[in-house]
Amino acid sequence: MYERGEGVRQDQTKASELYKLACDAKEAAGCSNLGLMYSKGNGVKLDKRLALEFYGKACDLRDNRGCESYANLKKALGD
Repeated sequence: MYERGEGVRQDQTKASELYKLACDAKEAAGCSNLGLMYSKGNGVKLDKRLALEFYGKACDLRDNRGCESYANLKKALGD
């Protein structure tokens, strides 16, 4: 909700903090969403390597979107 400003004032930083908490709690969507934020620099400093890390965590938790994003970013980075 914070990421999009749905029902609350939009706050990308707050959204990234909440996604981090979700990821730490092994919620795949939180990891995937945090990866997306790092890949775009929304609410956090742009960091493709951290994005790759969080996409990898999402993939490990069997999130198809996370796996796809991980593979695409890994290829784009030339890893």
